[in-house]
Amino acid sequence: MPKQGNTYREIKGAFLAALAAFALGTEGVAAKLAYAGGANILTVLVLRFLMAAAFFWGKMVFKPAGWRLERPTFFHLVALAVGGQALTVLLLFYSFQQIPAAAAILLFYIYPAVVAILAAVWLQETVNRSTVTALIVTFLGLLTILGVPAGDWHPKGVIAALLAALTNGIYMVGQAHMLKRLEPGTFNAYMTLIVGATFLGLALLTGSLDLAVSLQAFLAIAVLALITTVLAFTAMAGSIQYIGAQRAAIICTLEPAFTAVLAGLILGEKLLPVQILGGAFIIFGVLWQQLAGAE
Repeated sequence: MPKQGNTYREIKGAFLAALAAFALGTEGVAAKLAYAGGANILTVLVLRFLMAAAFFWGKMVFKPAGWRLERPTFFHLVALAVGGQALTVLLLFYSFQQIPAAAAILLFYIYPAVVAILAAVWLQETVNRSTVTALIVTFLGLLTILGVPAGDWHPKGVIAALLAALTNGIYMVGQAHMLKRLEPGTFNAYMTLIVGATFLGLALLTGSLDLAVSLQAFLAIAVLALITTVLAFTAMAGSIQYIGAQRAAIICTLEPAFTAVLAGLILGEKLLPVQILGGAFIIFGVLWQQLAGAE
C-alpha cells in the first residue's frame, strides 16, 4: 500500500508540473492576441496581475492570519516583485512584440543557466562538471538560434528576451529564499498584488492605461490572469509538494515546446529547422543541468 501511495504522488506531481508547463506556454500566444486586439503592454500587465491578485487574495479570506508579514520580509518581497518579477515580465512582453513568441521563449529559457551561476555566487551551491557541460550546451543552442538570418527578428526583441532571462534568474534565486519563510499562497498573493500595483503606477504615470479594450484583448488577458498566472503558480506549488522542485523543473522544460505548438496552431508562426535544433540544444542543456542537480 505505501508503494501504491508513492506511485499516486509521483503521477499527480508529474501531471501538475506538466500542467504548469502548459499554462506557462500560453503566455506568448495570449500576449500577442491581446496586442492584436488593440491592448498595449502596460494595460495587459495591469489587468493580468490585478485579476490574478484578486483570485489569490480571495482565497486568503479563509486564512486571515496568512496575510500578516514582518516588515523586513515585506520590503524584501517588494524588492523581489519589482526588480525581479515585474521587470522580467515587462522585458518578456516587449520581446513578444518584436519577435515570434516561440523564439522569445526559447531565448528566455537560458534562465536556468543564469540561476546556476547566481546560486553558485549567492547561495554557495556547487557547480559541478555536469552543470558546466549543460551550460555549454545551452549557450551552443543560443548561438545556433542567433546565428540564423531571421526575417522579423528585431534585435531589440532578442536583447529584451535575454535580459528577461537574466532578471528571471535573479527572481528565482530570491524566490527560493523567500519560500523558506512564506507559505506559497501568501507569496503568490503578495507577489501578484505588488507587481500589479507597480504596473498600474507605471501605466498611470505614462498615460498608457486604456481599459477600453476589445473582446479579443479582454479574453486574452483573462487567459493570462487565470491560466498563465493563477493556474501555473498553483500547479507548480502543488507539483513541488509531491515530487520536489528539481523534478518539477525538469518536467517544466516542456514549456518552450508547448509555446511553439500553440504559436504554430493559433498564430501560424514558424521556426526554421536549424532554429528548432538550437531550441533543442537549449532544452537538452536545461534537462541535463536539472538532472545533474537532482542527483
